[in-house]
Amino acid sequence: MTINQHRRLSSVSKIALPLTLLLALISIAPAIATAQVYSVLTFDGKGDGRDPSLADAAQLAYRYDKQQDLLWFRIALYGQPNKDAFGVNLVIDAGGDDSTKVNWWGANKTFRFDRLITAWVTRSEKGYVGTIGVGDAAGVNAKQMNNLRQNNLQIQVEGDSIVIGVKRTDITDKLKMSVIAAVGSNEQLNDDLPNAGSVTIDLSKPTPGVREIDVSRNNLALPAVYKTLPDNRPPAIAKKGQGKQTLILVPGMYSGNSSFDSFIARNQSQYKFFLLTPPGINGTPARAVPGAGTSFGELSWTRSLERDILDLVRKEKLSKPVIVAERQPAAQAALELASEHPAQIGGIVLVGTNLMQFFSAPKDPTRKTPIAYSDRGVFVDESWAAKWFKYVTPETWKNGDLRQQLLSNDAARARTAWDELEATPLEVKIRYLCEFWASDVTRDFDKLQVPVLALVPGFDEKFLADPANGFAKPAFLDSWETLVPKHPQLELVKIPNARMLVLDDQPTAADDAIAAFVKKIH
Repeated sequence: MTINQHRRLSSVSKIALPLTLLLALISIAPAIATAQVYSVLTFDGKGDGRDPSLADAAQLAYRYDKQQDLLWFRIALYGQPNKDAFGVNLVIDAGGDDSTKVNWWGANKTFRFDRLITAWVTRSEKGYVGTIGVGDAAGVNAKQMNNLRQNNLQIQVEGDSIVIGVKRTDITDKLKMSVIAAVGSNEQLNDDLPNAGSVTIDLSKPTPGVREIDVSRNNLALPAVYKTLPDNRPPAIAKKGQGKQTLILVPGMYSGNSSFDSFIARNQSQYKFFLLTPPGINGTPARAVPGAGTSFGELSWTRSLERDILDLVRKEKLSKPVIVAERQPAAQAALELASEHPAQIGGIVLVGTNLMQFFSAPKDPTRKTPIAYSDRGVFVDESWAAKWFKYVTPETWKNGDLRQQLLSNDAARARTAWDELEATPLEVKIRYLCEFWASDVTRDFDKLQVPVLALVPGFDEKFLADPANGFAKPAFLDSWETLVPKHPQLELVKIPNARMLVLDDQPTAADDAIAAFVKKIH
């Protein structure tokens, strides 16, 4: 990301005004305490401001109280705001004639605006004082930033966020506007959000359940009434089959309750099965959430699952079992075991698995350079987890989660599996997902000492041609094709006309590939 270049505004903030015009009491309307659902407009990377000691914007969201015709803007920061002194601008193109607009002086220098909301404040015993209100281009040119309205804002610091409330008609009589935000001290703005362009608010087209967060939620903790699985207790394990070769089957978060049922039924005489369900999914109790301050990069639940698998191997005295894993956290746990405990494992079969989530390096404007592994955990902790997943509503999660048709080419099968996986508590899904996003199992592939078979869905031309499925090929096919030539322990088998539930979509092809792999390593 580019470094923001900001103009010092100290001379403007010191404009002499009567005290009665400077004083703004913190009179937060009841709506701010009762309605905590905001629509997220944009995110911003950490550390891209001019001065690291000043406010660093992370997220811009808004909420519209139609009954009171109030717009609430929520600017989340990295770190805590300075409650005693801060500066916020909301720079708005309300759609007026271009001759009534001026260019913004921050990073978005090409953005032209006709309304400016300003809160450059310090805190007094009676509330916030400073330059507070709404101005237009003429006021900006005259260095009177609140020439239209003074002290009409509701200002609140809530946790890591600054919240500004304003009457919509104080800024525009329209329902659509383009916005950028800027934050800093009460003397110097430091960071624009977004860094380039602007975001659009269209109050005539509400989109409930899309990009919504509820800041009264905490999805990073389990509910107080939730009964967790004690750390000294094993997860749910079922034993089936009468064959000679042992397979440990581990479903993933995106598998559904019965993803292995048909495979087990077809191969009862060929294998002995141990079906080990990761704690928390498919109706099983989750482990306790790690203590406060524990990074998702520590992979606490994923490594507990590794321990569970290893304990099973040792308890049952299994000799070189093959682990068949479906997606996160199963795939990540199995691959780490293969790297760290190769003597205990005969081989790994990964079914319909994508290995890692791509994130670009924060300071790469092209967004092509991958983030360093050492930065992944902190990035997930401070950005995605703290600013999005902690508050995301169940409706937004479902609307933004993977589409049913990615699961299976059979619509009924896909719907059943989707209903089952979405029944898992949101808090559980978020923790497993954040640990997956913080991980990169490919970095240890050079240490692999056991063979790994990747059964990847080949999908079909119609499915891949749909722009809505554009991520499927890079995630499930291209990533493997890049890795396999570099690592002799990896074998790739594409299953045509199959989706994530490969074992059900193409049972014969999947069974034959697994049988050939098991035969080769035993």
